Amino acid sequence: MLKLFKDRNFFTLWLGEFVSVIGDHISMIAFPFLVLQLTGSPAFTAFVFAVQGLPRAVLMLVGGAVVDRSSPRNVMLITNLLRCLLVFLLAYLIFTNQISLPVIFVIALAFGLADAFFYPAATSVVPSVVKKDDLKAGNAIMQGSIWVGVILGPAIAGFVIAGEVTTMGHDTGLNAATFESNRAGFARAFFLDGLTFAFSFLTLLFVRTRSLKDEDADQDAANKTSMFAEVKQAVKWVWSVPAIRLGFIGVAVLEFFFQTPIFVGLPALTKYRFLEPAYVYGLIVAAYGAGALVGAVTAGYVNWPTRENLVRTMFFIFIGSGASIGLIVLYEPYWFAMALFLVFGCMDSYIWVHFTTFVQQSTPEAQMGRVMSIFMFMSVGLIPIASVVMGLAFEWNLELALIIASSVIVLSCLVMALHPDSKRVPALVDDDALVPDGE
Repeated sequence: MLKLFKDRNFFTLWLGEFVSVIGDHISMIAFPFLVLQLTGSPAFTAFVFAVQGLPRAVLMLVGGAVVDRSSPRNVMLITNLLRCLLVFLLAYLIFTNQISLPVIFVIALAFGLADAFFYPAATSVVPSVVKKDDLKAGNAIMQGSIWVGVILGPAIAGFVIAGEVTTMGHDTGLNAATFESNRAGFARAFFLDGLTFAFSFLTLLFVRTRSLKDEDADQDAANKTSMFAEVKQAVKWVWSVPAIRLGFIGVAVLEFFFQTPIFVGLPALTKYRFLEPAYVYGLIVAAYGAGALVGAVTAGYVNWPTRENLVRTMFFIFIGSGASIGLIVLYEPYWFAMALFLVFGCMDSYIWVHFTTFVQQSTPEAQMGRVMSIFMFMSVGLIPIASVVMGLAFEWNLELALIIASSVIVLSCLVMALHPDSKRVPALVDDDALVPDGE
């Protein structure tokens, strides 16, 4: 993996995304607690995430087609600039005390619109920078960087929001921190996130990528009649490959019942159980990040499992990840949650690097953006629905809803692991020569 850092293109791409992902995880701590402290409602927090996820879900497949028609780098440049401006606006409104829930909904909607194009671009850019033989190492480095961000981001967020290193609330007595006591800290956190987007934008200006179109791309373009036809072609290919089809469906079920509990349910749970919830939540998330960093780096060096057993192994690992949510509810100490997340963060990240590489190596390169947009759609496209449904469930009974979500993940992943399609894998795509696209 270390030899990739000698490649100027890859190093520049990595550096910008590494800094940006730290900012993402600062906001990941700040955003749910901003809404929770403004409203006191887990449901409203979930609704904001639903609004952000709606345009992302509706337009993500179109975003993948746009990536294939242009390039991942160009799409990332535009969307990073837009997201930078949105986060700066949010920081300004909080700092001047002009923030309100309707404004947060509008900004979340706009942010989700940018994400619809950024996500397929970000998951397609590594194959345009490194050779196919280096894909696993490149993915391991990029995934590892994400998890370093998960470790550093929450720690930085806690300091930036609080303005000091503390495990206690800002108010006197036994009252936990309020929106007003944290308002300046929230503004600082989002402003810092905006700076990381700006840095990522600047580094992308110096990244040169290669075209992923094959030698018949010009003829294919002449035969294409619409963007819808391009998306349909990619969906048809995904559906025709049993292991990838099953993997994508299983990931959709997993993320439907996993994302909202982690980003809405767990913050609400820490809010009810602990005096300084952002601090505890940050520790738990950082533990997951520490484990995931180890898993991502290990994946770059270890080849297990084989392609034939990869999808089945992935779902067996996800059984444990799903079970961890229910176990956290049943046993309250946060060190226990940290220990679980450390272990399953390592396992999740390890297998995710292998599965992402498996999909990229199996996909015709001219369809890379669209196939990866389908992958991201299955990962996050259903989150708006999940946020609404589970947000209401959290209002009804937070702990029981988390246990039910955990049980659904365990059972569904067990079914997917035992399904015969998990071993029906495609052949590797030949590593066709990549033609420079002049970027």
